[in-house]
Amino acid sequence: MSKTIVVGVDGSPDSGVALDWAAEEARLRGAPLQAVFGLWMPIAAVPFGGAAVLPPSDELRSFATEVLDAARQRAKETAPGLDVDTSLVLRPPAEALLDASKDAGLVVAGTRGLGTIGSLVLGSVSGRVAAHATCPVVVVPPHEGAGDGSIVVGVDGSAHSEAALRFALTEAGLRSARVVAVGAFRMHGHTTAPERQETEDLLNAALDRARAATGAPGAAAEATTLAEPGFPTDVIVEAAVDASLVVVGSRGRGDVRSMLLGSTSRGVLHQAGRPVAVVHG
Repeated sequence: MSKTIVVGVDGSPDSGVALDWAAEEARLRGAPLQAVFGLWMPIAAVPFGGAAVLPPSDELRSFATEVLDAARQRAKETAPGLDVDTSLVLRPPAEALLDASKDAGLVVAGTRGLGTIGSLVLGSVSGRVAAHATCPVVVVPPHEGAGDGSIVVGVDGSAHSEAALRFALTEAGLRSARVVAVGAFRMHGHTTAPERQETEDLLNAALDRARAATGAPGAAAEATTLAEPGFPTDVIVEAAVDASLVVVGSRGRGDVRSMLLGSTSRGVLHQAGRPVAVVHG
């Protein structure tokens, strides 16, 4: 059996969409699903300085339990026969998910909810988990739909993008899906032919390495490349308009090494209307 799929829930519509995605992913992998609710009261100021954390009230504990019970039922309806466990963790939501992710195969979160402000384009919890988790993280937008079945992955020759490509090929094997390896290049002068050819060569070489590493000939047979001029975020998002999944590395070749999430992965997370997997190299 594959490693557990962890999903954050909090009763919000967005976390419900993420739960459905996670349940289907767990079914495809033959893996158990763990729904996690991070319950944490705001820090309150105390006289003469300092701060204190308030213990969750009985009402909040009861609400969290109800959310987890509903999540278990919903997951079993989405994927009958699925092994579903639930966890109420008395820690902030991001920390609860990060703790649960240490032995997980994948973490799934919605773009909003989980204690974030509704107006944020990307919730602080999902962004933090995507940046810090050691396993791949999938952030699922609301009303994401099924897509066309394809998996689009950004490739730039970095170790992180090659890890993303291996993840994409493995996912394609589970879904009998088509993989599109996407590379972006800058235009120089009036012709893009040399830059396009160089990028296509890079993509094909990366595909060969990923095919050898994953040993997934079925998925590899469905892999194609796409080299387009433009900024990487824009090229990936445009290629993934109808995709079922977008995959990016946590950092790319041009990103500062100390950044936990590179500019391209952050941009794709914020702009893509499809589920986005962030894979660390």
